[in-house]
Amino acid sequence: MKKLIFAIVIALVFANGAFAQLKIGYVNSDEILEQYGGTKKAEEELRKQYAKWEQEASKKQENILKMEENLNKQALLLSEDKKAQIRKEMQDSVIAYQKFLQDKFGQQGEAAQKNNELLRPIVEKVNGIINKIATDENYDFIFDSKAGVVFAKKSYDLTDKVIKALNSGK
Repeated sequence: MKKLIFAIVIALVFANGAFAQLKIGYVNSDEILEQYGGTKKAEEELRKQYAKWEQEASKKQENILKMEENLNKQALLLSEDKKAQIRKEMQDSVIAYQKFLQDKFGQQGEAAQKNNELLRPIVEKVNGIINKIATDENYDFIFDSKAGVVFAKKSYDLTDKVIKALNSGK
């Protein structure tokens, strides 16, 4: 979709004969996020939260394994009713474990929400700086190289300007 929009914009530019008047630039958003200090802080915060969730998941998994081990050790001594009760408890624990994993690490889980929460202000700041550069330096278009630019001269790359502005606190 982004490539289609890019192609349409370029086609319109050439159709109007205004290409010589356009000022075009691009950025590499991956590189910006990688080199911006604020991103590193957000990643560290997210990493700490992940570690807590992974530790909790590990405890739940260990508990299930212990239950299974105990059942196997005591199988000959337990009545069928007691074995059924323990299997039911194990099954409930497995379901709770899977729900925990989904709630924390699923596509709409807390990890994804926390990631979005931490990245949203960074993305807004990056976009603000890109808009400021575009306005101050009269760019007509600034593209993200990760969103469909197939080729661009390095001289049009504004990534370093954005990174410098971000890291300088502007």
